Amino acid sequence: MPRPRFHMTPDDWFDTLDWLEYQLSQPGWLLEETHPVHQQGLAHLTERVHQCRYVQSPTHPDCDALQALLEHNLDRPDWDRLRKTLSARRRRRREKRLAQSPVNLTLNTQAHHWLKQLARAGQFTTLSEALAETLPGLVAELEQQIQIELKAQLEQTIADWTELDLIKAAEHYLEAARTDRSLATACRIAFQWHQRDPDRHKAQMLRERFVEDLVWNQVHLGKAAAGFLNQDPRIWPQSKAGQNPATNK
Repeated sequence: MPRPRFHMTPDDWFDTLDWLEYQLSQPGWLLEETHPVHQQGLAHLTERVHQCRYVQSPTHPDCDALQALLEHNLDRPDWDRLRKTLSARRRRRREKRLAQSPVNLTLNTQAHHWLKQLARAGQFTTLSEALAETLPGLVAELEQQIQIELKAQLEQTIADWTELDLIKAAEHYLEAARTDRSLATACRIAFQWHQRDPDRHKAQMLRERFVEDLVWNQVHLGKAAAGFLNQDPRIWPQSKAGQNPATNK
């Protein structure tokens, strides 16, 4: 198994479980027959993740057990995607800690009324506590919904692409990623896999990873997915001879 590039901490616990549940809901691992997750089985990993949800206050031993589970089930691209997700979540928490000083807000009468209702219903001591305790969950739900909707929009946008269209789009995206290293590159492995032995299943995997990268860039980096899809790939020029956009050296 590939050596992980970071060690799990209690702060990463719930973010990691969220990431695992999302990955298990996608067809990628199921279709990738050689993926290490199949050594113990998707059902086994799903059950372990379900058990971890019962842990309300994770300790370092809990994290060590989760770390061991990941080391047996993730490959290098998985670790890279998980690392990027956790880094984004950590950054958000750090920004939250740095923004603890009081902020004055101006609310209209209706907004103030419903905020007081929220505090009363949740038995919160202050209005600030009511917001701080309820908004994170709401924001997480909205972000998840945004990702789902964006994914559906992108899939519809490229639904009529041929396999050649997809390959050319992935080539140009990976070429851009050589310059902008902040871009997600989960599609690189799928691209290389398809280049070595192209077939319909590998093309579908590439399509899914390409969309996944575009969604991640827009949600976490604010880089619009449309910027990589604003042209018909059939009119794009071929990559320069001798350059392989699937490598990033």
